[in-house]
Amino acid sequence: MDDGLRGFVIRFTVLHVVTYWVVGMMFFQLQPGYEEALAVIETFEHWRDLEDITMVAAVFFGQFVRGALLAVFLYPFYTRFVHARSGWLLLFGLLYGLTFLGSPVFFPETVQVILDGSLRDLLRSLEIGVPEVTVQMLVFSWLLWRWERRVISNHCEMDS
Repeated sequence: MDDGLRGFVIRFTVLHVVTYWVVGMMFFQLQPGYEEALAVIETFEHWRDLEDITMVAAVFFGQFVRGALLAVFLYPFYTRFVHARSGWLLLFGLLYGLTFLGSPVFFPETVQVILDGSLRDLLRSLEIGVPEVTVQMLVFSWLLWRWERRVISNHCEMDS
């Protein structure tokens, strides 16, 4: 792994883990109905037992793996989103589309709610999880974009 890719993977992964946990904790504490939804919504079944240290460790360390994989897959597009004036929005759109909207959980579940219920049911099913993921990805994308532009700027100053 070259130095550029290695540094990017490290920065991406650290920022991913930090924003994932900070935003997640904020929503868990502040969003009404979050804890109850975590206990009953089928999508959250794998993350229910957060009192079990094994589950907490699996989720925590799993985010390091997820962050590193996402960074490696996004690296070929690095210059496209880092150098673009609104590159953080490009990054957000790509991450949000691929990891959330295109996930095997979100799309089928949304279609099922539409087929079985009403618009009200659909909106209710999106109250928990969607705002959290959206905020986390917006914050992450903006911070990563800023950090990478600063890294490039610092390298240019050092080369001068």
